[in-house]
Amino acid sequence: MNDTIRDIISQRQSTRNFSDQAVDTEKLVEICQLSCLAPSSCNSQPWRLHIVQRPSPKVPKITEACQTVGLNKFLNNVCSYIVVEQTFGNMKSKSGGFFAGNNLTPIDIGILAAHICLAAQAEGLGTCMIGSFRRRTILKAMGFGPMRRVRLVIAVGYPAPDDKLRDKKRKDFGETICVEK
Repeated sequence: MNDTIRDIISQRQSTRNFSDQAVDTEKLVEICQLSCLAPSSCNSQPWRLHIVQRPSPKVPKITEACQTVGLNKFLNNVCSYIVVEQTFGNMKSKSGGFFAGNNLTPIDIGILAAHICLAAQAEGLGTCMIGSFRRRTILKAMGFGPMRRVRLVIAVGYPAPDDKLRDKKRKDFGETICVEK
């Protein structure tokens, strides 16, 4: 395996301490463009990515929505978010998922989110996926109506200098990988 991809994957972690250094909009757009090459069921691409950066008044509102029940206090320094909205995919994907008994859209969005985080890591940026947030507050902050579906908020920024790489605590590979014969 290529050492570069090995390094990117092994060094990626959920950043819990962001610096207040702004990220260039062009860099975030490039990350999003590259990430949108992610595979999706029947190429449905059931997503829309919204880049939100300071000084936008949306940033503190998104931060507040993501700090539900006292969680995610580390987001106070975040300057940039990528808000992942679920859109309607295509009928081929929906019907294929229906007949297979599997909703493929959340899987597609998960693949997209992983691509965003790895692309950001390759650019020297930290990320943290936030799935627990106040839905109505996010919709209001984004100026969306109640029928829109925000599925994930990804904090993106430069890690603070003291945000060191933590040991990865994972299950033993024997518990998670099976080579079938």
